[in-house]
Amino acid sequence: MLIDFDCAIDPNMERVARPEQTGTKPFMSVPNLEGHPEQRTELDDWESLLYVLCWIATFGINDKDRSIMAEMHKGNEVPLEIAEWHTSRKMVAIAVKKRLHLHDLQSFTDDIFDRFPISSEDSKIPDYRSLQSLAVDLYRAMFQYPKVDEKYHGARKRKDDGVLSKRSMYKFGSSKDGGPHPLFKNMTMGPSDSTDNLMKPKAVDPFVLRTEHSAKTKIIKGLKRKLEKHAKPAIGRLAADPPK
Repeated sequence: MLIDFDCAIDPNMERVARPEQTGTKPFMSVPNLEGHPEQRTELDDWESLLYVLCWIATFGINDKDRSIMAEMHKGNEVPLEIAEWHTSRKMVAIAVKKRLHLHDLQSFTDDIFDRFPISSEDSKIPDYRSLQSLAVDLYRAMFQYPKVDEKYHGARKRKDDGVLSKRSMYKFGSSKDGGPHPLFKNMTMGPSDSTDNLMKPKAVDPFVLRTEHSAKTKIIKGLKRKLEKHAKPAIGRLAADPPK
């Protein structure tokens, strides 16, 4: 069932800004939680789908599974990391946790995927193996897609060391005419003249980079292929015990 059509947008329509921050906090994308000014794209909805899968696979699809899994989680010495998506009051705090969880597959596996129940034939524990496979592949397609440059990977902001300050260029060595050294002639100069650092780093956000047209198009195609691959077993698992 699709709801909230008042928030729906045409992905082919050109738009200049992100709509208002709205949604259920555990399932909101990081750009939505942080109130990014960049336009909202289909990637926000794919990200939300990943969170929904992780949530129901951790806490249970139906009343019976939720009861069993609540008992399982009671015995955990370490609190569930995914609970931070709900218990934190501030949206920015939730975004910080999600960036940490999403940064690489190992982190997401340790913090989130490993809490999905995988049962044996004689176990009363629900078996969410198909949901785990789907979630892992969606994560890879979104945050580690091999067909796009590595600068689009991960979730943490990184430093871009490709910008030099003007003063650094002159300090490192100047040309005969008093300008910057020829080595730096075609490099981008940072806005500050007062820093003594050789490099003038700036933050690069992979969530923003992924909205670039070429990268977004490739990533969405990869996500669709992964969903098609897992649709039958994963949706069949949900249909067998629909959420209530």
